[in-house]
Amino acid sequence: MTSPNETNFEASPSALLLPGTVFAAVALVLFLSALLDGSSTPALDRLLYQLSAMLLVIGAGFLTASVTEAARRRGPFERREFSRRRAKLPSQRLQRLRAFHDKVRSDLANIDWQGDWYPILVAALPSALALRALYLAWNIAGPNPSAAFDEWVAASLIIAAFPVLVAERFLAQHSGQRAPEASSLARLIRVPILGLLALGIATGLRWLHIPWWTLIEHFADIVVGLVAAELLLRSFVHVFVPLAPIETRVSHADSLIAGLIHLQLPDLNAFNAVISERFGIDLARSWALAFVRRAALPVLLTMAAFSWLLTGVTALGLDQRAVYEAFGRPQTVFGPGLHVHLPWPFGLLRPVEYGTVHEVPIVFAANGSAETAAVSGSEEGTIEGPPPPSADRLWNAEHPSEAGYLVASVSNGKQNFEVADIDLRIVYRVGFTDQAARDVVYNVASPETMVRAAAGRMLARYFAKYSISDVLGQNREAFIHGFERELQARLAALDTGIEVMAVVVEAIHPPPAAAASYQGVQAAAIRAQIAIAGARASATFQMTDAQITAIRARNEAAAAAAERVDTAKAATALFAGDRQAYATAGQAFLFERRIEHLDTGLSKMPLIIVDHRIKRDDALTLDLRPFYNPALQ
Repeated sequence: MTSPNETNFEASPSALLLPGTVFAAVALVLFLSALLDGSSTPALDRLLYQLSAMLLVIGAGFLTASVTEAARRRGPFERREFSRRRAKLPSQRLQRLRAFHDKVRSDLANIDWQGDWYPILVAALPSALALRALYLAWNIAGPNPSAAFDEWVAASLIIAAFPVLVAERFLAQHSGQRAPEASSLARLIRVPILGLLALGIATGLRWLHIPWWTLIEHFADIVVGLVAAELLLRSFVHVFVPLAPIETRVSHADSLIAGLIHLQLPDLNAFNAVISERFGIDLARSWALAFVRRAALPVLLTMAAFSWLLTGVTALGLDQRAVYEAFGRPQTVFGPGLHVHLPWPFGLLRPVEYGTVHEVPIVFAANGSAETAAVSGSEEGTIEGPPPPSADRLWNAEHPSEAGYLVASVSNGKQNFEVADIDLRIVYRVGFTDQAARDVVYNVASPETMVRAAAGRMLARYFAKYSISDVLGQNREAFIHGFERELQARLAALDTGIEVMAVVVEAIHPPPAAAASYQGVQAAAIRAQIAIAGARASATFQMTDAQITAIRARNEAAAAAAERVDTAKAATALFAGDRQAYATAGQAFLFERRIEHLDTGLSKMPLIIVDHRIKRDDALTLDLRPFYNPALQ
């Protein structure tokens, strides 16, 4: 016997198409809003993606049910036949081409698009888009929103779940012959109910600063993703399975996972009835299932006990170690390898790093709390591409890995303060000894925060003792070694178990606003040094040139004097020889010397010899005057 409400309710294509279209349109608006927002508010974008995925799932169910209901009302699909006047074509090839065209036309015209393919498309496309929205929502990370945002969102989501619950109850009451898809739609509509409640609870826990909210939010995303994946799989399988007659065909947009979202235990008899109806298998008469039902409780208890005992077996990797506590008291430190100990909660392991090296920049936020600089190994770049942001060392740009400190200075004979930015990084690790592991576990809540706080105090005290000129012009190596020793001593005095490996100073410079002025001062100093060096080089060149000229003049004078002395000595020796020869030979020497001089003097002159035996009458007249040619004048 049916209720009056069920008798009066009859699903129609328009009644199902309208809510399906509204759900799909709202889901697309939410999806595009989150996609075009540019992650300005990560929490809001994640929520919009999650809501769009829920609405896409229920929209796919309503649209598929609407198309199937319209095909069922239409009745069986009537095949169409095409006939044409068989005019004889002149070519055999044209006849085959026309036959192929007629066959393709007939096949396309006889495809039941409304009953066979439209339900698949309207179920598969929204499901695939829902999976994409959940993937984008899962990968969004960012800071938590304000408390007011969480408060309003949590209340809105929980309130929005009640109208959806009313719609689910309405569809569940009217499932029957007049509305075959009402039961499947009632199951699908449980997905947004669960999603809205889970997201509302997760947002409320985030508002209360309870860390479990992420697990609840991920659970809701996983459930919606499984239902969307099931719809997509059902659409794919629907292409290959034989379809029921159109008079009894129902929408394939159903979900077994959504059917499990129920306050009652699953009805195995109903599941058995479905299996018997579709596959002809009676699971109630299966001895294997009866044996499984009898042995399920002992097996589950045994597996639970075995799983509990397995909590007493721990395998640590090569970069891991742990402090072992038995009944709340530390016993020893386990190194890498397999260890057997008391199971939980009697025995606990507190993991400790083993050899992992960390690099922490000394940066502080505006509110005084430490923040991690944007320095990570995930920066990708190529050799020929632009450099990553961490490689920027320009003074006139702000860097997220730098901190500003007040430094004493003197200007116009008066004490003053200036600001210097420093990019300093501490490379540290947890000590290898067991005592260091215990100290880190029980004395330090956050090693990174401890190192940053200790180094920040030391830097503030250091910059308070020196002036800006000392800071910018000091010996960097001496500062690094001294700072490293002092920081290690401070951490050891606090029993932190942290070992400082290195102190890296990337840059020390004025703040970006004063960078241009300070660069101008530095440029003037550099230009002055360049001018001094140039003057010194010019003086050195001129002095060297003068020395070269003096040395050359002295050497030339010495050479000329030596040549003249040698010439005089040679003339003296020749004169002494001539005197000795004259004393010995007398006129013979003089005659010989005269002949020698004549020979030398006349060797280059033309000679005319006049013989004395020529008679006076035959004598020649020789004109020894130079020849004169007026034409050459």
